[in-house]
Amino acid sequence: MVAVDPKAVPSAAAAAAAVHHQFIVVIDGAETTIHEGVQRCNGGTLTVVSPGVLEVNRFQHVVVRGGGGGDVRFARCGFAAAEACGAASFHRCEAVRVDGAGQVAVRRCRSADVERAGTVSIRRCKGAARVHGAGELRVGRCREAEVGSCSDVALGRCREARADWCGALGIERCRSADVSRCGAVRVGRCGAANVSSCGSVTVRRGKVNMVDAHQQQVWPDQQPSSYQKAEPDYALPMEMVSK
Repeated sequence: MVAVDPKAVPSAAAAAAAVHHQFIVVIDGAETTIHEGVQRCNGGTLTVVSPGVLEVNRFQHVVVRGGGGGDVRFARCGFAAAEACGAASFHRCEAVRVDGAGQVAVRRCRSADVERAGTVSIRRCKGAARVHGAGELRVGRCREAEVGSCSDVALGRCREARADWCGALGIERCRSADVSRCGAVRVGRCGAANVSSCGSVTVRRGKVNMVDAHQQQVWPDQQPSSYQKAEPDYALPMEMVSK
């Protein structure tokens, strides 16, 4: 049973104007729709704060679909998912899933799973952040980051990072990283990084194992002990930078 705020009963004119921003919401398996006003159910709240902008608060299991390219904002939910939305943001949720969104922002959530997104920003995940199929991606301070098929990626301060089939990739201050089949790769201050079958690699103060390199170049002002020699296989452009 969904309780509807009496003040939130839509007029016919308002309903007609906002129908293209109607959201489909599944709460604990029960489906409802909302395009205006406030709905309360199972201890949580759905609020349309402006046409096409939906706030979702304190649900244990909630999925939001569509909205005509609208903006969905989740806060303090257990499992929260957004499908085919214009933009989706999550704050202090447990498990987060996104499939198809123009913009995605995740802050202080336990885990995140994102597919088919445009711009993605994920910060301070206690568990794993997984992103496959995105344009610009920024991930910071997550325990584990797994990235695939993204155009422009920056990973910072993650305990473990893995990237495959990405374009421009920057990894900074990660404990360990595994990178394969990416374009231009920049590695800075990483404890250990394995890089294979990539276009070019620039290293700044890190320990890198080049899997597919004929020759590993070490500049005179580098510390040789900071790098592991690799088994030669294919030529791979590489640059060492010391600052």
